[in-house]
Amino acid sequence: MDPHSEHADNSVIRNRIFEAVQAAGLGAWDWNLRDRTAWYSSGLRQMLRHDETSFSNTFETFANHVHPEDIGRLHGAISGHLQQKQNFDLEFRMRTGDGMWQWVRARGCATFEGGEAVRMMGMMNEWPLGAARDLLLMSTSDRLAAALEEQARVTRELEDARADLLRQNEELRGARAQTESAMETKSLFLANMSHEIRTPMTSILGFIDVLLDEGAGDDERKRLRRSIRRNSEHLLAIINDVLDISKIDAGGMSVEKVPTHPLRVIQEAMASMQPQATERSLDLRLVLAGSVPQTIQSDPHRLRQILLNLIGNAVKFTDHGGIQVSVRMVKGKGTTRRDEDPTDPAPQTTRLQCSVTDTGIGLDAEQRTKLFRPFSQADASTTRRFGGTGLGLTISRRLARLLGGDLYEESAPGIGSTFVVEVGVGDLAGVDMVHELPADLVEETTPQSQFTDTQEKTLTISVLLAEDGDDNRRLITHHLRRAGMVVTVANNGREAVELALAARKSGHPHDVILMDMQMPVVDGYQATQQLRAAGWTGQIAALTAHAMHGDQERCLRSGCNCYLTKPLERDPLLKMVRDMAAKSREIHT
Repeated sequence: MDPHSEHADNSVIRNRIFEAVQAAGLGAWDWNLRDRTAWYSSGLRQMLRHDETSFSNTFETFANHVHPEDIGRLHGAISGHLQQKQNFDLEFRMRTGDGMWQWVRARGCATFEGGEAVRMMGMMNEWPLGAARDLLLMSTSDRLAAALEEQARVTRELEDARADLLRQNEELRGARAQTESAMETKSLFLANMSHEIRTPMTSILGFIDVLLDEGAGDDERKRLRRSIRRNSEHLLAIINDVLDISKIDAGGMSVEKVPTHPLRVIQEAMASMQPQATERSLDLRLVLAGSVPQTIQSDPHRLRQILLNLIGNAVKFTDHGGIQVSVRMVKGKGTTRRDEDPTDPAPQTTRLQCSVTDTGIGLDAEQRTKLFRPFSQADASTTRRFGGTGLGLTISRRLARLLGGDLYEESAPGIGSTFVVEVGVGDLAGVDMVHELPADLVEETTPQSQFTDTQEKTLTISVLLAEDGDDNRRLITHHLRRAGMVVTVANNGREAVELALAARKSGHPHDVILMDMQMPVVDGYQATQQLRAAGWTGQIAALTAHAMHGDQERCLRSGCNCYLTKPLERDPLLKMVRDMAAKSREIHT
């Protein structure tokens, strides 16, 4: 026989049966036990005074309309029928469409396939009030069975609630442990930071007192000045680390992609660390392990920052031997990133790789797990030999990933460490490759003052300096005037606007305005906006101690042409002023 024909015949027979049931004033129902869908006849809905909207075709709809005192008996009767083949014939109450309780009697049977109940069909009719009397005469055993079933249901719910409570308690214990660990780590970090800040400050203040002592000789004064500068640079590096980690936490760390000479940046970083290496009798050398591009698309400032951190760590943790910086190109996917942040950009396929290898103390497996955690160091004890904030590697790895690469390490105790930084190179079309180290690279990049006294005295640049701090104003004025520039001083933003507009009106506008952004009366932002509104088109440079994410954008939006953060160094300041003066004169010629 055709199965499709048999199925059609069964459907016809079922429909005829349900029509007969409905004609007899009964309601019919058909439950699919596999997907919990259902079918209810119009007679059943009429009996309960519902329509298809208020009484939908699901088993849950039926159960939700059963009286709370009867639902346990209903589940018990269904379970007894499905599991023990008991007759399903039960009287119970159901809520009608007008909110009343209606006594009904339901009878039905299940269909089994392979020992599994797949469907249950039956009919239902209104039960006269005598059913209530019959219910009261229910045998004690029936009442006890229903009560036990209800008790079992409540017990299961309590067990589920207990399991959820245990799971939540375990999660809370884990969260508490993590919080306590984070608090302990940050407490150690703050203790280390206090030490790292107070140590150079002690030297700076102490050496200044010695300098003020007229008994100090010239050689002693020179040595003290060098010590003050060295400790000041160390203190500034600590501040920069704290600012950088704050930018990372706030998601505000960004990098540039500009033409960069990688070998020059590497050599500059090595030249900066050469005095420390020489002082410790360490050999510091650069090795070209393969051809590298003459220029790449990267951020030279951030690349130099990473290299200074890696080479500085190598020098600090190496007592004898040396440090080798090896450079080459790599392609492909590279190593799998550890602790990857979802916001990290994907690594570029072609990358410049710099490996910094030392013969230092090395690291064991446990120490390596702490390397890239913020506020952590390989040895966080108070008796540790080496200083530091514990932020450098965290910052460096984040920067490396923003530059399209990564930072990772290989190390063994007593043997040494290799820290590998990779950065993307961008489009290399038309870029020449370097096959050997230029002989004059060291001489070109050795740090020194860019301006001689002769050069300084030949310049005739007019500068308006708006700065309310006496010491900063005196220092900046000293550098500018020693470079041969003409300096006009304003104590606040209002004076700066008045002096700038008066100079323009006289036919001798200032070439450059150096605008401190945090001043009384009128601040630098307002003063710059007022000058631009008055038609002042000259160059304005923002000078600010604000170095957080968004500060530079705010200065540029107010009308400044560039941005320089305090503390100011002489050579970068003079270079910026000269470049801006040249642009200003191009505009006015």
